[in-house]
Amino acid sequence: MQPQTRKQMIQKIHIGKAELKMDRECYTRFLLETVDKHSCTVMTDSELMIVLKAMQAKGFRVKSKHKGRKPTLPPITKDRVMLMNKVEALLTENKLSWQYADRIAINAFNLPVNALDVAKLYKLVQMLAVYSHRHGRRTR
Repeated sequence: MQPQTRKQMIQKIHIGKAELKMDRECYTRFLLETVDKHSCTVMTDSELMIVLKAMQAKGFRVKSKHKGRKPTLPPITKDRVMLMNKVEALLTENKLSWQYADRIAINAFNLPVNALDVAKLYKLVQMLAVYSHRHGRRTR
């Protein structure tokens, strides 16, 4: 498990409590049985880690906020590479994921981003530029 702060561990424990559908009484009983403390605020870091591992043993899985990767496709033309870089720049500028661009492409063209030709990629760039403009960011 990665090193994490006390606050992050407490957040994960509370997410686990919700995911495991524990009510207040069940949650408090679980804490008392696990580390003999009634609340996360009175626990040490090692006790918090024990509680996290006990929740994982009950079925809780920690999910990351991984934003996704840039689709991999060998560059076909300079124009395609330029437009893919522009899409990436617009996504980064607007703090959006590649899945967002994929959804737009699928909704508009019934194809994922990595399957778009140059003309459709240009349209996608225009759509992302409109999004950027609507949210107060200027594009060049």
